[in-house]
Formats: sequence, C-alpha cells, structure tokens
Amino acid sequence: MTRAILWLAPIMLFPCEVMAAMPECVEAQVGVPTAPAVQLEDVQSDDDALKLLRVTAGQGAFLHIYFDDASEVEARRYASCLGTQLDLLAEELLDDREGVQWASVVFTADMQYIPPRGDEIKTRWVIFTDPAAPEGQQPRRMVIQTLPHEQVHDFQSRNGAITPLWFAEGHATWAGLRITSMLDAEAAQLDREETLSELRSADGPINLAGWGQRRVKREAIMRQVSPEDRARMGSDPKFVPKGGSYTFTMEDFESDETMAGARYAAAMMMFEGLEQRHGADKVRRWVLDVTSTPGVVSQDQLAASVKTHFGEDLSELLRD
Repeated sequence: MTRAILWLAPIMLFPCEVMAAMPECVEAQVGVPTAPAVQLEDVQSDDDALKLLRVTAGQGAFLHIYFDDASEVEARRYASCLGTQLDLLAEELLDDREGVQWASVVFTADMQYIPPRGDEIKTRWVIFTDPAAPEGQQPRRMVIQTLPHEQVHDFQSRNGAITPLWFAEGHATWAGLRITSMLDAEAAQLDREETLSELRSADGPINLAGWGQRRVKREAIMRQVSPEDRARMGSDPKFVPKGGSYTFTMEDFESDETMAGARYAAAMMMFEGLEQRHGADKVRRWVLDVTSTPGVVSQDQLAASVKTHFGEDLSELLRD
C-alpha cells in the first residue's frame, strides 16, 4: 500500500501516561550501540548501491536499514532507537506476530534518491543526511516523530484493510504519539503545541465523517518514481507503481486538503476520547478487529463496530 508524508503540522496529543525518554533515543545519547533485546547485524544488501543493517527486536521482529557510504555514521547512530520502537509498537498495538518485517528506512545523502517500489518490496522510508534537506526529512525528526506514525500504518495494512482516513490517521496519530512520548517526551510536547495551533486556526467545519480517501495528482507521483515507471505511467494511464513511500505538499492533491491539519487533530482526539471513556486496551482491540480482514472497510461497518465495542454512535463521534 502506498504511504505518503503530508508536510502539515503533525498531530500529537499526549497519552494519559508519559514515560521517561529512552537513553538510546535521546539526542545526547542516541549513539548508544545496543539496547536491551535489540540486535544489530551487517548483512548482504539486496541493493548494489547501498549497504544493509538488519535490526532485530523481540519476537524476531525486524527492519532493514539501508545506507550509503556518506550516511553510515547516522544510520548506525539511530539503529538501536529504531529497533527499540519495534518492541514498543508490538506492545502498543497488541501485535503478537512473530518474525514480522516492519517498514524499512534508507539513510542517504543523495537528495535525488528514489526508493524502489513493487509488490515484493517492503516500503522504504527515506531519511536524508544532507544538512540542506528539509527539516522534516532529516534523521532526528524522521526517526523520533515520523517513523512511529508510519509504522502504525504498516501494521494497519498487514492484512490489506483499507479504512477511511479519519480512522487510519486518527489511530496512527494516537498510537504514534504514545511511542514518540516514550522515545522523547520533549519532542512529543513540541508536536502537541504545533497540533493545537493547527486546530485552533481552523476556519470552517472539519467534516471528519467526509474524510475518506485522498486523490493525488498523477504528476506528483510521476516525479517520485523511477524512469522506467515514469515511462510506463506515460503510456498507461491506469498504471501506478505499487508500494513505497511518497512525499506530497498541499498542491499535489486533487481532493481538497485545506482542512487536513485540523482533521488530523480531530481524528486524534476522537481516539483519545474513546480511550478516556473506555480505556486504551479496549481501543487497541477495536483497531485489531477493524484491521483484521482485507478490503475496504465501509462507514457502515465501522458504525456497527463502534456500537459493538463501545456502545456508542459513530455519527456522534464524528460530529463537528
């Protein structure tokens, strides 16, 4: 499933409990070579242009860190923190899968790097080590603030479920923030302040119920694919490369995303409200249920699920 970063104010509100930052993820100590239950192993890369580090956490869960020569120091510097996230994600998401592969990351100084895409290729999130890269795509922010959110999306799609954006982004923001706050509480606090300002400045109705799927301009995808895929897209109007990560700005959408920042916040707070009324564990089990089967999850299915799990009316939860 295609993943995309929207460069909007991230939506981060504190969970009920905030834990102390983990040593391997604090800026001054991020170079700690190992963390409890995290194993780092240099392995043969399947990409001729990049080296490969395999990071394994509990239950055999792992991710691949690709890096070029210029980015090796940064890749190794953040490896343990990325591994620590896998255990935190498994606990937060009630994920009992063994030996599962999570989304990969690429540390590169090449600002023109385009990740490979395909049915058999695990999504690679690109982290630029060139100081000239946008702040949101540099190592610190990507590892601590973006990757927890995106790995939640990786979990949501494990069985091929396709949910409305209010559900997918609300859950990823709610759960992702819980992970970020355990890695670096100060970073989570800063995100929270940015988020609240986005919501406060919203002009007009949020219409959370209408936040279904985004429509991206074709040219915005074409500029981020390989020359081969670009040529095929030019000759076949129905073809879009499968998998991989993309970066979009507000100008890249056909759908109206002017309220996206406020919608992230509203969706997040809907999940927080369910947590406050019913407990975090019940919310997690609801998400497990909703994302357990492949295919499009309709609004009617979600309404029935909300009634079953919480005894609440979905239309009231989504009301402005």
